[in-house]
This record gives sequence, structure tokens and C-alpha cells, in this order.
Amino acid sequence: MKYLAILKDSLREAIDTKIIYFTLGLAVLFLLGIASLSFRQVPAEEQFHRSTELLSRLLAWATQGKGPHYDIEDFTSSDPIADPWRQDYRFYYVLEFQEEKEADAFKLEMEKNKSLGPEELQKQLKRQFQWIDHLEVTDAPPKSKKDIRFLVQTKGSTVPDRRGWIYEPQLFFGAWSMSFFQSPLYRQLEFITDYLIGTFGAGIMMLLSTIITAFFIPNMLRKGTVDLLLAKPIHRSTLLLFKYVGGLTFMFLNTAFIMCGIWLVLGLRTGLWMNGLLLCVLIFTFQFAIFYAVSTLMAVLTRSPIVAILTTVVAWALLFGIGIAYQVIDSFRPERIADLPKEQQEVVPRAPAWLLNTADVVHFVTPHYKDLDALTTKLIRSDLTEADSVQRKEIEKQIGSINWGESLGVTIGYIVVLVGASCWWFATRDY
Repeated sequence: MKYLAILKDSLREAIDTKIIYFTLGLAVLFLLGIASLSFRQVPAEEQFHRSTELLSRLLAWATQGKGPHYDIEDFTSSDPIADPWRQDYRFYYVLEFQEEKEADAFKLEMEKNKSLGPEELQKQLKRQFQWIDHLEVTDAPPKSKKDIRFLVQTKGSTVPDRRGWIYEPQLFFGAWSMSFFQSPLYRQLEFITDYLIGTFGAGIMMLLSTIITAFFIPNMLRKGTVDLLLAKPIHRSTLLLFKYVGGLTFMFLNTAFIMCGIWLVLGLRTGLWMNGLLLCVLIFTFQFAIFYAVSTLMAVLTRSPIVAILTTVVAWALLFGIGIAYQVIDSFRPERIADLPKEQQEVVPRAPAWLLNTADVVHFVTPHYKDLDALTTKLIRSDLTEADSVQRKEIEKQIGSINWGESLGVTIGYIVVLVGASCWWFATRDY
């Protein structure tokens, strides 16, 4: 009951400052933006046509309209009713020239240079359309003396389900089609959830929550308020701990509202239920516990919310910078370089021993903030990729290299020390 009373008091403070309305308003606007996002499945025929149209425009620009026109004709599929990644395709890849002599010159060049023939076109299409499992390109008879034709046949695909197929994102309920962002569905969801939300969005959420909660303890320590609280039969350390947990609860509720909303909206929009997003709520709250411990200590020492905010922002910047620097330096370890292809091993420099040792010491004695970011990435991507995919193996390798006993132990130790110091200072000072 005491905890609920203190939490209610903290919530009232946030409402009085009007900041909570601002944060909830931002969350609702963001969820509405996500809700307006839809994903249109791009048929294979459209993908091939888009490729030739783009190539024709580039050649027309480079040759001032004198280059050949590329097109796709007589496109057929093995089973139009089936999912596009379960079909085989057959079509003619056509180069249409403006003059017969241009077509003849190109044919002569093809006879001299095989890089212009079917084999090269087959390689280009395979690089461009990586979802094709088997591709065969052969010469085909022309319809006129101005064109050159190739018969293209595909069989099977490397896409197991819709997560790997090409989709086109559309904003504002289809009003704005972002055709330039056509890519596999899992890539688009990965960008939204891991980068836009997990990195950029989480950073903003941490900052706003730091600003809101930074006022809780200084307001409690104001003359008159603190006298009333200390007169109650509750230990000072218990009072401060309840206030600290109240701030974490505030962060947890805000994060849960946003992440559950995103999980629901994206699930309804795509049919992919990324349950890892729900688990990220706990990780974000744990990350915030690090910074709120810093804020709590500075609030008790100075009674100034501004000092608490500035100190916490500096701490966030330092931990973020240390985490990024450690990841970069760690990639130059000899054992990391040994995992690279041989041609890359020769050009990648080795980090000196003193730099690696310094990085290890700094990383060990500071909270492992970026390790938790790697965990959120794993939780998010695990719902977007297959277990044996290259993307999943990369993140599994990164996660597997983290010493979680050390990461959690050091991070929790910092929280305990900072909060413990705050309780000791609050319990031993006169107010």
C-alpha cells in the first residue's frame, strides 16, 4: 500500500507537469503512423518490368535517347494462384534498337565478347533477383531485325515464406507508395523495429523518461514535503527505494503501452507476430534502471532535477560511446579476423595488444549498456528470419560472444551501488 501511494504521488507529479501528456501524445501519433503503414506484395512480373524500365531510362539518359529499349514480353508463370515464391517463371528479355544496323552491331559484338550474351545476362539477373533458385538464359529468335531476344526460365526460389518476398511499403493507408523502398518484408520490419524503434525510438524514450522522472525525487526533498514524509513511520531508505521503483514502474508502463501497440499494429498489418517486441519491454526498463540510478544519486546529492537530467544524459552518452568503441575495437581482434575470408584477412589491420587490453578493462568496469542492445536485436530478428539464415547466424554469433554473467553482474552491481549510495546519503542527512 505504501508503494502504491508513492507511485500515485509520482504519477500526479508527472500529470501536473503536463509532460506525460506530451509523451503519450507522441506515442499515439507514432502508433497512428505505424497503423497507416501497409505492405503490398510485388509480383515477380512487376519486379522484372521495373528492372528493365530503370535500365532503359538510365541508357536513354546516358546516350541522349539513342540507346536500346529493354523490355519483358510473354511473361508466364507455372501456377498463377500459388504464392509468387512457389512459382516458376518464363519470359523473353528483349533489347529493341532504333535501327537495324545498331542491332546487327550488337550481335557482332556479342559474338566477339561473351560478356554481352546469355551467360552474362544470366549472371546479372541472378545477382539482381537473389530470390531465384535456378535461372537459365538462352538465345531466342527475334521478332524483327531491330530486336534481340533471350528466353529466361526460372525454377524454384530461395524464399521459404512471405518474410523473404519483395514488398512495397505504403504510408497513410496506401496514399503514398514508396516504390523506391521495395525490399524483402523482413528487411522492412527489421528497419522499423530494430533500427527505428529499438535504437532511435528507445533513445528518445530513455531521454523523455529521464526528464520526467528526474523531478520525482527533488520534489520529494522540497522543504515541507520531505518534513511531512519523514514524520511518517517509514524508514528513509525504504521511502527512497519505493520512489526509485516508482520511477521504473512509470517507465515500464509507458514502454509497455508503446511496444504492445506496435506489436499489435504490425501483427495485424503483416500477419507476423513479433513476440520479441514484448520481451524488449523488460530490457528497455532494465536499461533505464541504470540511468535512473544515476539520476537518483544526483537528485539526492543536489536536489536539482536539472543537474540530475544533465548528469544522466552525459552518462548515457559515455556508455553509448564506450559500447560502440568496444564493438569496433573488438572486431579487430586476431580471433575475429581469423573468421573472415582469406582475402579479407590480409587487408584488415590487427589491433595492438595495449588497445585491446585497455578496451577490455574499460568495458569490464562500466555498465554493459550496448550488450543489452544486442539482446534486443536478437529478440526482434528471431521472429523475422529463419533459424538457419545468414542473418540469424550473425546475431547468434554476436550474442554468443557476450559474457552474460559479466554483463548482467557488472550492470546490476552499478545499479545496487548507486542506489545504495543514494539511500545512505538520504538516511544520514538532516532535512
